[in-house]
Amino acid sequence: MARTISDVHADYTRRTIQWARIRDALEGQDEIKGAGAAYLTKPDGMTPTAYAAYKERAQFYPVIERTLRGMSGMVFRKPIKVELAPRLEPLIEAATTDGHSLRVMSENVINEVLSVGRHGILVDYPTSNTTATSIPYLATYNAEAICDWKIQLVDGMRTLTRVVLKDDFDSDDDDLHNGAEMRLELILNEEGNYESRKWVATSADKKTGDVSTWIMYGEPIVPVINGKPLKKIPFVFINPYDLRPEVEKPPMLDLVDVNIGHYRNSADYEHALFLTSQPTPWVAGAITEANTPKAIGSGAFWILPEGAQAGFLEFSGAGLEAMRLAMKDKEDRMASLGARMITDGKNRNEASDTAKMRGNGEMSLLTNVVNMVEAGIERALRIGTEWVTGKPDDVEFKINRDWVETMLDATTLTALVKTWQSGGMSHVTLYENLQAGEIAPVDRTYEEEKDLIEEEGGDLGAALNEQALAAALIPPEGAKPAPKEEEKQRPDGEQGDDA
Repeated sequence: MARTISDVHADYTRRTIQWARIRDALEGQDEIKGAGAAYLTKPDGMTPTAYAAYKERAQFYPVIERTLRGMSGMVFRKPIKVELAPRLEPLIEAATTDGHSLRVMSENVINEVLSVGRHGILVDYPTSNTTATSIPYLATYNAEAICDWKIQLVDGMRTLTRVVLKDDFDSDDDDLHNGAEMRLELILNEEGNYESRKWVATSADKKTGDVSTWIMYGEPIVPVINGKPLKKIPFVFINPYDLRPEVEKPPMLDLVDVNIGHYRNSADYEHALFLTSQPTPWVAGAITEANTPKAIGSGAFWILPEGAQAGFLEFSGAGLEAMRLAMKDKEDRMASLGARMITDGKNRNEASDTAKMRGNGEMSLLTNVVNMVEAGIERALRIGTEWVTGKPDDVEFKINRDWVETMLDATTLTALVKTWQSGGMSHVTLYENLQAGEIAPVDRTYEEEKDLIEEEGGDLGAALNEQALAAALIPPEGAKPAPKEEEKQRPDGEQGDDA
């Protein structure tokens, strides 16, 4: 049975709930509390007013957003490297339909893939006001916008033959922008050519939101590049581990679930503190309405009947401590899942090998994501370059993989220079060490550095070697200077004419 424009992929339906949970956690406490019982069930017998206070006292730690920004910051602490054909260089500063630069787009894609584990890029061409110098652009789609897709064997190869995207395409028809849902269908038609179709929902059930009718907006478009239709859909899927359309488990899902569990523990802990933190007075004896205490404190005076007793109920036991330990346990689990910023980094009970393996695991995920984002964006840029110049190999797109700052200290730097001056390493090796130590720019080649040195006054290597030679000829402090050659040849006791 052929799929229609209203259908969504089974994997999309399964993952939508997970994506929503991650989005809410990224938004933080207000979003989580606003969802009410979805994340914090109301205890049996608790009134709505008491539940509102119970929820208000709970604390949701902003672990997810901080973890994501921290990992992204590690990647983009150094600039990306991009090389494009001259005609396509404007994409570096404005690559997307929103006018975002390649750097901003890359950061957005990294954040999306790190969090929900999915993103898509459509390589497209302007459909209006095109000129001979017009260039392609990149349209990006988050996970929720990629609602259906199909893979088929074409000439023995697994080929993407259909993608359906939630879109908000431009139109002069104001009715289309009145809340109507729109979808963009990309297919390989019966002739094997790439074709795009625009669809609009004409009506929907106001209670359920179910769409009753979809109509095609305009005619199907078969893009032609250099006079020929395309034989592939120019859409790139990006997942944490590959570039296939299949939906992967979101990388942040486990961390989000522990974070939400911590929020629930917090609600119980704060509620228990509220109920038990202040002592409660009690009175026993022949208490009547007339002698029942009406107030408590230094300004209140109690008159109790003979034989009556009074005291305070105070909490004792391990209940609160058990709740606190449950929260601490989840904090440790979140740290092991990547949220190191909630710990002080001084866990003395953790063996160094364990900490190293944990760090390697975090870097492994980040490396996988960076590899796939880099490969996906480069593939999209190659598609666009092939359309314009026919030379996709002209594209180079690299994202930083030096996550940690490794600035050379003065002692190490001095030792490196001395080793080079003494002939223990080449000038090239010295420069490579300066780059690794973040002294020299990583994007500047050795030849470019030499040119800059020459522009500023000559060969730095020769100047430093002359200084080293001069230092070697200076006698140690207190030593007599070596006699001149002519003085060595004079008889003992004789002096020169200048004596």
